[in-house]
Amino acid sequence: MRGIILVLGTLFYVPASIVAPAAGLLCWEWISLMAPHQEVYGFAAGQQFGLVIAVATLFGWLCSKERKRFTPDALPWVLLIWFAWMTVTTIEAPVQDVAWRYWNEVLRILVPVLLSFVLLTNRARIQGMIWVIVISIGFYGIKGGGFSLMGHSGVINGPPGTMMADNNSVALAVVMQIPLAFYLWKHTRLAWLRFGLALAIPLEILMVMGSHSRGGVIALSVMLGAFWLRADRKIVYGLVGAAIVVGALAIMPDVIWERLGTLNDVQADGSFQGRVLAWHIAADIARDYFPFGVGFYSEQLGQIWDRYDATTIPHAAHSIYFQILGEHGYIGLAIYALVLLLPLYNATLVVHRTRKKPELAWAHDLAEMIRIALVGFYVGGAALSMAYFDGYLLLLALSSTLRELTAPKRALSFVAARAAAAASRGAVVSATGPVAAAAGMAGTNHPWSRRHAQRHRSA
Repeated sequence: MRGIILVLGTLFYVPASIVAPAAGLLCWEWISLMAPHQEVYGFAAGQQFGLVIAVATLFGWLCSKERKRFTPDALPWVLLIWFAWMTVTTIEAPVQDVAWRYWNEVLRILVPVLLSFVLLTNRARIQGMIWVIVISIGFYGIKGGGFSLMGHSGVINGPPGTMMADNNSVALAVVMQIPLAFYLWKHTRLAWLRFGLALAIPLEILMVMGSHSRGGVIALSVMLGAFWLRADRKIVYGLVGAAIVVGALAIMPDVIWERLGTLNDVQADGSFQGRVLAWHIAADIARDYFPFGVGFYSEQLGQIWDRYDATTIPHAAHSIYFQILGEHGYIGLAIYALVLLLPLYNATLVVHRTRKKPELAWAHDLAEMIRIALVGFYVGGAALSMAYFDGYLLLLALSSTLRELTAPKRALSFVAARAAAAASRGAVVSATGPVAAAAGMAGTNHPWSRRHAQRHRSA
């Protein structure tokens, strides 16, 4: 049954993606992040639904009057430079077939992210993308939190065949998503959606704590600490957060406590020592294969790993920083550092621009939550190989679109447009939920939008 629903939904969204490319982009990222084709059975399992939507979206965008330029800041161009350098390192990779296979996967991740810099041109579209991220990742957080609530003591994994497949990766993705869920809770007016989000956040915290991921718990602690420091109602949120964490700890099975207890003696922990070994090998690879590194994935292949340590089983770098260092060298890591820092700068700029401006409170709060989400991801990413995770790459695009929308001239025109719309309708209509967000996907230049506006005026 789920497979039939997914197929019918895809068939519906193909023409919708052509007519409204921004809506197609949301569907594309939903399939990429949530991987619904991994949650169905029968003929629909594992099918390339994302590719179908991707082709329809790109075709619709090229044929539409949607803009064909990036946001006017440096971040999308730095991403392009980063990918260009990774292409060079792939050409120079010692194991060509593996490097090109993963190059193709990263390209498929970056295309919709780069398209987000182009198509997320208003609040409704930004809200829609936030809902996509929260629903896609939150599904596994709520599901895992439910398992933990029922006393499940096993490892909680994400969707197979994705970057969230193992317990560590899905825990970090959920940590990154929690601030966005809080933003939606704060800026959603529909009571049933607010209630659902209020239930989801504690379950997601419970999922991270019960995931057997020590890195996830550390990232969660840092993220919650950063959230509390930036909160305007520190006592209220501190008490609520403490109640959730204490309640979660009270129901954790003994195996979780034993797992977390290994943090007290990292020198005796084989998993941590294996990470340290991988970091040393990544640094040695960057030195020996200067300036290109060994290309995508190649640092964990036996023919490369065994040159440095033939006594252990090859494994991933377990760090976004050492992953990039080993795969793309010091130049790649330097560019990647810009990729990580620029969205923090964009979000900080938006926070300062929108402070004490009630009409832009949504942008202020979203920029704050993006900063907190990125800090959590950067801390947790120090122990995980998720450098190309599209969930956090989308936050980069959102930081740029927020910066563009809140630029002084754009902000004034935005406020004026909202006031004019409110005066013409006699009421203020706010994009506060997934349905309302979808209403802004086609954009005001689309003929359907113009036709609707004409009918509304004539009435």
